[in-house]
Amino acid sequence: MKVSLGMPVKVNNFLNITLIANKNHKKMEARAGEAIKKISTESSNKAVIDAYEKEME
Repeated sequence: MKVSLGMPVKVNNFLNITLIANKNHKKMEARAGEAIKKISTESSNKAVIDAYEKEME
């Protein structure tokens, strides 16, 4: 991906994906980051609970 100052960014030449404006790209990154954080937190909480239950057996 090419870094651009406010101009559209070409994401992938091989797949011929259309250009994405840098502003929209940052918004998509922020939403993805929130989703990843939520899923990782849930996964970590489940792992802690499973480990605790295993120790108590």
